[in-house]
Amino acid sequence: MKKIFTFLVFLSICLFTTRLYAESDTLTCNFFMYSKASVGCDVYVVYQGNAPSSATYNWNWDGGIVIAGSGPGYYYIRWDTAGYKTVTLQVIYQGQTCNSSRTIHIVPPPLVYNVTGGGSYPYNGSGVSIGLSGSQPNYNYYLYLNHGSSSVANITGTGNPLNFGLFTATGTYTCKAKVDSSSSTCLINMSDSAIVTVTGYVPEQYICMVTFDTATQRNMIVWNKITGPHLSYFNIYKQTFQENVFTKVGQVPYNNFSTFVDTTTDPIIMAQKYEMSVTDSTGNESIKCPYHKTVHLEVSPGVQGFNLIWNPYEGFTFYTYRIHRKLNTGAWQLIDSIASDQISYTDPYTTSGLTTYYIEVIRYLPCNPTLKSGSYESIVSNSMTSAPLGISEINASKVLVYPNPVQQKVNIILPTSGTISSHLELYTVDGRKFLEKTINQSKAELDLSTLPSGIYFLKVISKEGIGTVKFVKE
Repeated sequence: MKKIFTFLVFLSICLFTTRLYAESDTLTCNFFMYSKASVGCDVYVVYQGNAPSSATYNWNWDGGIVIAGSGPGYYYIRWDTAGYKTVTLQVIYQGQTCNSSRTIHIVPPPLVYNVTGGGSYPYNGSGVSIGLSGSQPNYNYYLYLNHGSSSVANITGTGNPLNFGLFTATGTYTCKAKVDSSSSTCLINMSDSAIVTVTGYVPEQYICMVTFDTATQRNMIVWNKITGPHLSYFNIYKQTFQENVFTKVGQVPYNNFSTFVDTTTDPIIMAQKYEMSVTDSTGNESIKCPYHKTVHLEVSPGVQGFNLIWNPYEGFTFYTYRIHRKLNTGAWQLIDSIASDQISYTDPYTTSGLTTYYIEVIRYLPCNPTLKSGSYESIVSNSMTSAPLGISEINASKVLVYPNPVQQKVNIILPTSGTISSHLELYTVDGRKFLEKTINQSKAELDLSTLPSGIYFLKVISKEGIGTVKFVKE
């Protein structure tokens, strides 16, 4: 019963709507048509009034040929002669009649010009130019890649040759043209095509790690060598005094061992960022890989023990820092492992001598540079040596070292007199002993002209105790 009632209501609404239209609506005859088209073009036309499809539609195409369509449309109409054409429409429905008309300007089709340009460009280059040998005012020109449905560039004609610009996407470029304010179906193919190719593509080379090289006391960049045709050498870049601005600091021939030691930087001073790329035999260079940033360690004596602070390593994900320590020239010891989100540590260990530390990061996948029998599994920071505070030993202020900084010879005055014997030991910041000497007087002179520039510790051992003084060799 409910369904019958719903149907009767729906039928009543339909009848009421039809009767309302017939009695009160004004019939409209407007229709859509472009204002301009070229000879031989299929022009889209469609009725936009309020009459139903069952109404009578009388079209006059002013010499146009119906390619497709009937009734209210849509239609595709073609004119084979140029000039202004007036399309009229009469609509008759339920005793009402309306009329409308629109004019379209039929112009000659676009002249056919040749696509110009194209060619090959080097990888990472700016691309190649593509143009058209000529153009007409009031015509629009569209450039397509690989016969796609959407244009990649378009220009309005000037009466002169056109330049669409530089293009890097590889493939075949073609061009079509149409008169302005006309349908996209009026596009006319231009002649020829331009082909864009890339030469010298060079794959990206990634850094595997940057570590402190204990042999040279410098930063060492390590990578797993990529393979590719005609690769010539690897380029190493280091960040300048401007953030994320890099300058080239060296290159390594492709057939060499895939590591590079940066002799331009002292790792004791600060952390460094590095990028790298690879160049082929024709001079094409790959893009630079994401940077790696070294771990820079600082150590200072506390009231009891030593305070360590460092910056995070950047370049890959890891989970643990390992902290290593040694006393004087003794063996290294792993004293602790901490989470990778920590960058400071206090070692309560106290000794009367020099204590040296370094930080280690274990890489989840080892680096395997070519020509090396083994692999690099861990990254280490610079090592730093410090002497403790508050211990019972010679007052360091009584040990005079001058000049400081020193260039060639350093003078040492000890808090002793007469023939009291003192033992001198010279250490680098990473705990390596450079020289030792026993003297039997309160004054001594050491020739340091052959020492590399850097920071050194002078350890004095005498009957009165042990003292340590830091100085700089220029």
